[in-house]
Amino acid sequence: MTKSPINTENISDVELRQITVFKTVVECGGITAAELRLNKGKSAISMDLSSLEQRLGMTLCHRGPSGFSLTEQGKSIYAAAKQLIANIELFRQQTHEAQSQLTGKLNLHLADNAVWDHQLDISEVIANFHQAEPNIYINIVGSGPNEVAQAVLSGQADLGIDVLPRQSAALNCLPLYKEDLFLYCGDKHPLFSANCEELSLATLKHYEFIRIVTLRDPKLEALLDDCRMTASASNLDMRAAMILSGQYLGFLPSHMAKHWTQTQKIRALMPETMSTCNDVYAITNKSQTYNPARDRFIAAVNKVLQKHS
Repeated sequence: MTKSPINTENISDVELRQITVFKTVVECGGITAAELRLNKGKSAISMDLSSLEQRLGMTLCHRGPSGFSLTEQGKSIYAAAKQLIANIELFRQQTHEAQSQLTGKLNLHLADNAVWDHQLDISEVIANFHQAEPNIYINIVGSGPNEVAQAVLSGQADLGIDVLPRQSAALNCLPLYKEDLFLYCGDKHPLFSANCEELSLATLKHYEFIRIVTLRDPKLEALLDDCRMTASASNLDMRAAMILSGQYLGFLPSHMAKHWTQTQKIRALMPETMSTCNDVYAITNKSQTYNPARDRFIAAVNKVLQKHS
């Protein structure tokens, strides 16, 4: 047989196909049995085997009425073919992993009380995202609602997660979940020990309130219209501190207040009336259309929300 060896440094697609056909025929035990797996006719398979034998300059197998069998050289080539194809598959897998694994920096601005939120376990989101994308540098800033939206608008943040004080045509706002808010007072406040029967809107109006900037409930806003809004706080941590001082009444998300209600440091006042809820959004800038790290983080958020819903 004329010898025309394959150049192993640059195996062509045709030669790779012929090697794959040979390997499949061996594993199926013959040409007839390999037809279905290869989706090829007997003559086409036989032609591939003959071409491969000519390129290698050796007889790889005996095929005919007496059955199919490998030559000694064929056994060696089959072992080499298995190793070659396994290496190619490994290369494909590693290439896919390299292409799909992200690098760079992801800037996140989250609600300053995010770590308290049992509906969105942000620590679980971070863990899942980092395990999937270990080469992304995560920068997280805790901010109040106005600062979160502004950071996204200015390009400082790739993604914000918080309530939205006001709508903006420049922002995409994906609703994630709702948070409940109630009116609280601290254990040093005169109303802390008041009976429920003693509480009324008229009673509340004698005391000082912390203004809530994210209120989007017209009914509650009307109830608070002539209350004494004598203080404000830049974020929820500071609002909680002011409530705990016993000097002010203020609204907090129930998930944040839970620790202090359980330890009897604060109590909710008139929860049936003095309550509302906010939508929490994933906030992105419409001008930033391509950001795979941001999109995968949002996917991680939704996965955790679905798990805990």
